[in-house]
Amino acid sequence: MKKIVLSCLFIVSSIVFVNAQDSVKLKHSVNWEKSFSKAEKLAKKKNKNLLIFFTGSDWCGPCKMLVEDFFETEQFKNIAEQDFILYEADNPRNKDLVSETQRADNLKLGSKYKVSSYPTIVVVNSKGKEIGRKKSYNFMRDPSYHFSFLEEIVKK
Repeated sequence: MKKIVLSCLFIVSSIVFVNAQDSVKLKHSVNWEKSFSKAEKLAKKKNKNLLIFFTGSDWCGPCKMLVEDFFETEQFKNIAEQDFILYEADNPRNKDLVSETQRADNLKLGSKYKVSSYPTIVVVNSKGKEIGRKKSYNFMRDPSYHFSFLEEIVKK
């Protein structure tokens, strides 16, 4: 009987923990376009730069840390909403995480912008010309140079 009660308590606490985690992530969520063609059109229409985040969402450790330390912050959300259209060019091992169209677009984008490592952030203007790039993420988990990068892009 003790095992059943403990198992039930474990399950309930796990559910509460997962829901708490999700609510924190939603607090600082930003709008990542699911379609690259739509992201391009929005960038042209709104005359904004397009930030492309090249990642391996289910296998790249530094990518996961960058998401947590940089992309899921209130500071990034404020910058992104004002100055960028966002597109995540994901190349996961689990191919079910992206559609066939997304996978094809992401491979073309990686080739076009010569992305050789993850994570890589490429910023292009509304005409598709690259105006900046930031590669990798440090294990010190300091996103300050990523914020500096975005601030420099915004000043241009």
